[in-house]
Amino acid sequence: MVKNFQAITNAKIVTPNGIVAGTIFFTDQKITEIKEGTKNVPNAYDANGKYVLPGLIEMHGHFREPGLEHKEDIPHGTRAALAGGFTTVFDMPNVIPPTTTVKLLHEQIDRYKHKSLCDFAINFGSSVNDISELEKVDPAEITGVKVFTAGHQTTPTTVPKLSDQAKIWEIAARRGFPVLVHAENQDLVTAREKEFQDAGRTDMLAYSEARNELVVEMSAWESVVLAKYYGTKLWILHASTRGEFDAIAYARTQGLQAGGEVTGYQLFFNSDDYKKLGTLLKVSPALRSPKLNHELWQMMRAGMIDGICSEHTPHTIEEKNQDVWKAVSGTPGVQETIAAFLTGWIGNFGEESLEEGLQRLANCGSTNIATFFDFPQKTGIKVGNDADFVILDTKGEWQVKKEDLFTKLGWSAYEGMKLRGRPVATFLRGELKYEDGKILNEQKGMWLKK
Repeated sequence: MVKNFQAITNAKIVTPNGIVAGTIFFTDQKITEIKEGTKNVPNAYDANGKYVLPGLIEMHGHFREPGLEHKEDIPHGTRAALAGGFTTVFDMPNVIPPTTTVKLLHEQIDRYKHKSLCDFAINFGSSVNDISELEKVDPAEITGVKVFTAGHQTTPTTVPKLSDQAKIWEIAARRGFPVLVHAENQDLVTAREKEFQDAGRTDMLAYSEARNELVVEMSAWESVVLAKYYGTKLWILHASTRGEFDAIAYARTQGLQAGGEVTGYQLFFNSDDYKKLGTLLKVSPALRSPKLNHELWQMMRAGMIDGICSEHTPHTIEEKNQDVWKAVSGTPGVQETIAAFLTGWIGNFGEESLEEGLQRLANCGSTNIATFFDFPQKTGIKVGNDADFVILDTKGEWQVKKEDLFTKLGWSAYEGMKLRGRPVATFLRGELKYEDGKILNEQKGMWLKK
């Protein structure tokens, strides 16, 4: 039987304002006190000196249900999220059928209520044929509307024309919800991929070169110009270049609410890793060169990046092990992302920078995302917020093995690697949900309605 705890003690607590050595108290699912010291604390979980971060938000979760359950489903995906230290997930709409109507949105909310082990919210979708649904949706029931400005094998809802995008931006601004953009320019993607295919290129570098910095930066700037004109709140998904974050920074100078995220895999891997992992690392946007990857890490350290997520995008190994132009795009990783981030951070900036990296992870994985998307109860470890925590082992190494993974797929690009910072325990609203490789109960999470 799982004990009902009312505190976590002997902890290094990563709050939005710094790290506190002591105890977190919580009752009725909320944080009630953060106190230095660890003496005589009843009903406390002993963190044994480990770091405690807020439970992170997977704001880019492809849990594949409905219609693609052969890849993943909500129960498996949210178990993997808890094991990875994510206590809240934002569902992505490119399922079958895609979540682009109010009717399908309500069906998805109900589906998550019955199946998700994490707290959850829904990223609404759009398509050229369903733009009118944005006039009907209740803004309190969605995080915002996701728009694919360019497509790949899993995105039948691409909206490539600026005239159609403008309609979406205008409605979103008027009705008060953000636009979340998969920012790639479809015209450039189509032309560049054809050029490389006609030349007989079948190597993974050809894929990165076809979807280069120009492809993403052009779309990001187009999105910012639309947001500036209409006054739309804007979030750039899985950004991978300085140019995209320059566009976001410019949007802020114009008084707009704008932000952007990076993915764990964009930070941890670069195009040199194609030599070993090939199409397992075919993702969209594509991986960048070691030079651009290093720049991304520097931007993360400098605070230029708002969010981090895993962009958990499961595909079967058969769907991945194909010719570069046929292999599907995306890679799983919600369970591995925290450890991959900390391993990469230490590798780039040294052991002495660990606490700086933990602070950045907490802010980018929780506080900044929750603030932007208006979920104040999820903005980090502070009194009054939900008692969502992840306890990390930052000293020992975790060799990633198939048998450790909760995802339905059972494979990982990280398999065999030794990572630092594995989650050892995860609390959701004060309840211990995961510990030492085991999901402790199947109680369902809550829907985050604004």
